[in-house]
Amino acid sequence: MKTPIESILQQISFDLSLARGLDYYTGLIYEAIVEASAPPGLKAAESLDPAPPTPAAAPKKKSKKSGPDEDEEIDESQVGVGSIAAGGRYDDLVAMFTAAASGDGKKVAGLPCVGVSIGLDRIFALLWPKWIERGMRSKEVFAYVLSAGDGLLPERMGLVEELRAQGIAADFLAKNKPKLNAQFAAGERDEVPYAIILGGDELKAGLVTVKEQRWEFVDGKKTKVESTDKGTQVPRAELVQWLKATTTFKEWSSGRLIRQ
Repeated sequence: MKTPIESILQQISFDLSLARGLDYYTGLIYEAIVEASAPPGLKAAESLDPAPPTPAAAPKKKSKKSGPDEDEEIDESQVGVGSIAAGGRYDDLVAMFTAAASGDGKKVAGLPCVGVSIGLDRIFALLWPKWIERGMRSKEVFAYVLSAGDGLLPERMGLVEELRAQGIAADFLAKNKPKLNAQFAAGERDEVPYAIILGGDELKAGLVTVKEQRWEFVDGKKTKVESTDKGTQVPRAELVQWLKATTTFKEWSSGRLIRQ
């Protein structure tokens, strides 16, 4: 059984060629990578573990030299997104700001500091494809409120406000009299599972139309399932209870949009 230190050493590579922020780092620097963020040829960093590492495949290079001073063209397929976190020691950096704040121009002794920053954009870039592959949704909106015929802007706004107050994420197209197709398109961009359609006559009768929308994977892409279903008429006063009773709402916290 490996000790905690031995397990940690397997995840660390000591690289004297690593360079960052030469104008303010004063000591040790470090970068964190994962297998998905490293170049494809680098499956695992060379660790301090005594066991010899498996040699990584040499990255392909495209030679495009027309003269002695021309650089080789980089094969972008062999380049990952890079480090997902990095930092180091910068004893003089904070002292520089404290000296400026003091205003007396005197040199302030260095303050020992060490820090690290996390690249959220790079982390999301790695996680997003995996999230989509699992059939997960892209946004929290559960119901999109539309109007057929007249704009019914106050009615749409009132229903969205009511749904949100009841814990149902809802949205609408903020236009006075939007076209029905434009409203459906806006909801589909957010992959909203339920479209709630308001009509003047239906509202007078105390009804709304709810249409369920589903997505599936076609050739690796998420596509809306076309349906001829015109929707279900639900009493306006019972809409919240009807939505919360659906299987989709009960599974909403899982983040999944496509049922396996």
